Amino acid sequence: MTVLQPARPRTGPGSAADVVYVVCLMQAAFVLLGGLGEMLIMGANPLYLVLPVAKMVLLFVFAAKVVSGRRWAMVALIVLQGMTLVGFWLQLGAGMLPWVDFTVNLVGLLTNLVLPAAVLYLCASMLARSRAASRVVTGVVYRPMVPASVWPPPQDPYAPAPLITTVVVSGSDVTR
Repeated sequence: MTVLQPARPRTGPGSAADVVYVVCLMQAAFVLLGGLGEMLIMGANPLYLVLPVAKMVLLFVFAAKVVSGRRWAMVALIVLQGMTLVGFWLQLGAGMLPWVDFTVNLVGLLTNLVLPAAVLYLCASMLARSRAASRVVTGVVYRPMVPASVWPPPQDPYAPAPLITTVVVSGSDVTR
């Protein structure tokens, strides 16, 4: 009996999915560091860690699933990074008001602008490639099916192994 399963996009070492994973890990580390700093400045109130930890967990889960080729995780990362970019521009716009202070620094630009834009671009390109690979020229969605791995027949681990001996006869090997 042959079991068929849908093919997933190939993600080998050094692929765009690995880059997305590393960039998401960097972004999660920066978000956690910023959350810890904010918590300490605000009188060690742990409520200031709720959103940074939630975003960090989401980044970890989605990045791990992108590496395994899940298209839903690519879409989820696009949404999450899009929200981060919109939030940065809203903060920048609010910082133009005289009574709101928003300091733009290098880590803030990297965490809230450069890394999300890079992840958004990489996920969008991987998603477009995976969708293009699953379509036929006519536009009908075609999902290629590949056979699941075939296991060898079960064997008794305590059964005696076949005995193969090699005898050397005048420089040539003879097996019996």
